[in-house]
Amino acid sequence: MQPDELNMTTAVTGHQLFLFVTFGDGTGDGELAEAVDQLGQGLENMHQADGPPSDEAFERGRFQLLRAEDGLTSEQQIAHPEISGAHGLIRLECATLAPLKIYETGLRQLIETRGGSVETLAGVMRPRSYTSHAMIQFAYAHALPPGPGEMYPLAAVTPMNKTAAWWNMDFLHRESFFLPRYDVNENMVVKGHALASAAGVPNINRRLVHAPEGYGLDENYDFVGYFEFAEADAPVFRQVMAALRDTEQNPEWKYVLEGPEWWGRRVGNAHAFLER
Repeated sequence: MQPDELNMTTAVTGHQLFLFVTFGDGTGDGELAEAVDQLGQGLENMHQADGPPSDEAFERGRFQLLRAEDGLTSEQQIAHPEISGAHGLIRLECATLAPLKIYETGLRQLIETRGGSVETLAGVMRPRSYTSHAMIQFAYAHALPPGPGEMYPLAAVTPMNKTAAWWNMDFLHRESFFLPRYDVNENMVVKGHALASAAGVPNINRRLVHAPEGYGLDENYDFVGYFEFAEADAPVFRQVMAALRDTEQNPEWKYVLEGPEWWGRRVGNAHAFLER
């Protein structure tokens, strides 16, 4: 289904690629590290960036290298071994897609010729569809801004689909799942998405991308979530995900099928990225 069929915004404000890399036997050489670093020439390295990107940096393109955190990735309902088994991730973002595809093509050639593989998840950035001025004040006005890798070294990626039943709902029905629900005596009986995830607002930097071709399509994820946070706030992230998955308090998740929850550590250069 397309956004305009769902009363969701059709605007595209940017593009992201998630390049999940599995290292081959030949990917431990210094020559490869230099070549991967060369791919990023002209793009902003988000590992050093503090705050939102400038317009100029977003037009040029940006990248972040992440090395997998052993033992922290977890399988969910959708098996995707190319993600769950990835040794690293390169996240790219740009106002336009072309610079990111050039990077992807170059990386794929470097990795695959050495026996490795690259699995790509693509997404577009859109303005918020489920929101209001009051919700912006609650969920976004005090949200944690992006920061450098030294400050927020951990990251998690959560690809997911919504079920056909979700997309077949009236848009007002879908939107109602994001708010708490009350009984006839005005007692809160369900937290909803907003309150279930509230602990993460000041502690976790969150980005969300949408499927480029539309929602509910085979061989694609409807959304990919990306989160960065400090070591000390890893328990907060786990708490938020557990609360979202609690369908008694967040019934929205009855309509969610998740791919692997992949965890990585942000690194500043390709030598650290390719370290085994």
